[in-house]
Amino acid sequence: MSERLGAKTTAQQALQGQSLFGKQAIVTGASSGLGIETTRVLALAGADVVMAVRNMKAGEEVATTLRASLPAGSGKLEVKPLDLTDLASVRRFSDEWIASGRALHLLINNAGVMATPEGKTVQGFELQLGTNHLGHFALTTGLLPALERSAPARIVVVSSGLHTRGKGERLLATLEGKPVPYTPYGAYGDSKLANVLFAKALAKRLPAGVEVFSLHPGVIPTPLSRSMGAMGAVFRTVGKLFMKTVEQGAATSIFAATAPQLAGQSGAYLADCRVAQPTKEALDPSLIDKVWAQSEKAIRA
Repeated sequence: MSERLGAKTTAQQALQGQSLFGKQAIVTGASSGLGIETTRVLALAGADVVMAVRNMKAGEEVATTLRASLPAGSGKLEVKPLDLTDLASVRRFSDEWIASGRALHLLINNAGVMATPEGKTVQGFELQLGTNHLGHFALTTGLLPALERSAPARIVVVSSGLHTRGKGERLLATLEGKPVPYTPYGAYGDSKLANVLFAKALAKRLPAGVEVFSLHPGVIPTPLSRSMGAMGAVFRTVGKLFMKTVEQGAATSIFAATAPQLAGQSGAYLADCRVAQPTKEALDPSLIDKVWAQSEKAIRA
């Protein structure tokens, strides 16, 4: 069936009819955009999904709406607080999960910010890199014991085709806390390049039975563009004419999380429900190891 999957595939189609009953999943950024559809399809297939969100009120409202729309027998939805801009919040989330002894089969690192005005996380990291990469780096490494004991398990890292705008030298400098001239899209590209590099580095360190994939979801008119002001409003309105729908945009995340044909390809970068080629820097072994080492150092500082 994989040959039928592509750019127009929806998240529900990307599931390929599989059942996820008995599976435990976490979706970050589950209160908007692709996170809602990813959560819906996982629950529809029977997975119990924890919606990890910064805004609990928004998360509970989305969960209530989804519960009302899902058929009987779908997986359970639970909303938990997670602020990726604050490593203390990330540690609380992962520590509580590990202490509970809960299984974890699917971790979908979906949340993100895009082209924001210059800003800092609670710990002082550049906002986009801190949110999109370091927050998820800390969350994933903190949850590894649960993923390992629940194998087979998968980790999905939502990157972007705009990782091609990232620059390894600038990314490392930012991670090291050196002064770097800020541009919204340059910083976004660096954070998305970091996502791909993280997946590549993590794949080398995971035990058998746990796999990780990074991906480009496509160009979708979601609230991710809210930081773009008037340009973002135009993007979301006009984009509906030629971009992917949210249902199509979430497809590669579902594919990465569930497709049996991806077994044995941990670390691969995906787009349009198939293995794709990332930028050359994303394949640089030296950069992969340096970003891992510097990220570890950053979250432990």
